[in-house]
Amino acid sequence: MFRFMTTLFAVVVTTSCTVNMSWGGEPKIAIDANATTPLKAGEKIPDVVIHDNSGEGVSLHSLIEKDAPTVIVFFRGSWCPICTRHFQDLIKIHPKIVEHGAKVIAISPDTAENSKANAESLNIPFPLYSDSDVKAASAFGLAFQVGETTLIKYNKFGIDLEKASGRNHHALPVPAVYIVDQAGKIQFAHSNPDYSKRLEGAKILAELKKLPK
Repeated sequence: MFRFMTTLFAVVVTTSCTVNMSWGGEPKIAIDANATTPLKAGEKIPDVVIHDNSGEGVSLHSLIEKDAPTVIVFFRGSWCPICTRHFQDLIKIHPKIVEHGAKVIAISPDTAENSKANAESLNIPFPLYSDSDVKAASAFGLAFQVGETTLIKYNKFGIDLEKASGRNHHALPVPAVYIVDQAGKIQFAHSNPDYSKRLEGAKILAELKKLPK
């Protein structure tokens, strides 16, 4: 009996591992913003495919500067007024970021078309990339499921997450800012489950100044 139970346990464990591996390509989405596990300073960024404003897939690793830092900004979408205010701050400090030799890229679940419209509407001087399947947000540990109550509230305000992303996953990223070195290693990381709390531009500049030139 003991040998039988041991064999059965081994089969169950092996089967479970196989099932988990088979779902390796699927986005991991936390049950809510507080349950996310964002990547931290010292970790390497994953290589994921995001899409430019023409809809072409681009490797995130290919966008990392080889001789300067890269600032990666995850945001909720063009429909989010707090994201728009944050972008206004980023636009204001962008010339100083460039003076440091760094570049900025921003990623959201918006479709490529919505990303393009947002960039043109706000006259954003850095590229926006589409992560409509939230695979990049998931790989960074930022993706979470939006609850039914919040979805109903959004709908009352005319916010349609399915229209924004072109998908029905109802997932968003926790807003985040990463400063990544030339090797793809995270030198600074900031995220907050409270989407109203954003990193000030001055803090980004201060962190860039700490990096060796």
